[in-house]
Amino acid sequence: MIEINHALRKQMRSCGATIYKKFLTVELIRNWEKLFDAGIVKYVKPVAIEHGVLLVHVENSSFKDQLKFLAEEIIDTINKNFGQDELLVKGIRIAKAFQVANMPPEKKSSAKVEKFEIKLEDITLTDEEIKRCKEQSEKISDLKLREAVLNTLLTHARVTKFHLANGWHKCSKCESLCPPKEIFCDACRIQERESMVKALFKIFYDEPQLKTWEAQKILLEQMPHMKSECSFDAVESARTSLIQRIASRVRFGDEKSPDALKLVALERRLSPEKITPAIIKRTLFELRFDMAESPKFSAHK
Repeated sequence: MIEINHALRKQMRSCGATIYKKFLTVELIRNWEKLFDAGIVKYVKPVAIEHGVLLVHVENSSFKDQLKFLAEEIIDTINKNFGQDELLVKGIRIAKAFQVANMPPEKKSSAKVEKFEIKLEDITLTDEEIKRCKEQSEKISDLKLREAVLNTLLTHARVTKFHLANGWHKCSKCESLCPPKEIFCDACRIQERESMVKALFKIFYDEPQLKTWEAQKILLEQMPHMKSECSFDAVESARTSLIQRIASRVRFGDEKSPDALKLVALERRLSPEKITPAIIKRTLFELRFDMAESPKFSAHK
């Protein structure tokens, strides 16, 4: 088990959750070769931890498929050594390398795409960057603790510079770095997806007769930054989820409540004035197993 100075751990924890997580991240990168056997160390390199997800660089493409079988082992080992009061890592993902973005198809064949080959150990800091780290560490009076904090700050600065060299940039909502072609970090992306689904729920609830592409168009007018996430399947999935939610509040045989009528409108994609008693009865029968109380059939003797 990797030993981390308890006084240092306590001091870094007192600096706040963000700094403490950065400290543990740097310690993980520094001790990576001590944690795992040569098979993993040779091909898998830690890059960063973003909102509980460990980003790794896999140097051998054939090893990427094996990573999913080793993920649990890697996560458990990290948390055993660094987790203490809480899990440091909850998931693992391959970090994206720099890619040529938004290039017209006709130019792709003649374009020279360079593979990014700079590694973390190749990154060096400027005198100004080192000076800033020293200024931050000088706030700590204890000499040994100050040196340890300085090393942590310097390593974090190198990791950040490594990300930027790979084309990473700041998330549109927070200060975290995110990969090229992404506008949100993992945490913010999850929040935005949840907001998108809620917006689609309201769109379909207000106008259940809308076609998928119509709802998609309205959503993108409200949230244009979600263009890459608002696919046809995502919109259909939101409609299905809303139908299931409303169905769970309707009892079989209830053909007149607002929820029952809304459920029929959503399932049939009809405006309220086009719904007939026959359509209501048939639709509710088809959805009977998704409803709060399905019909009870008695066996004939």
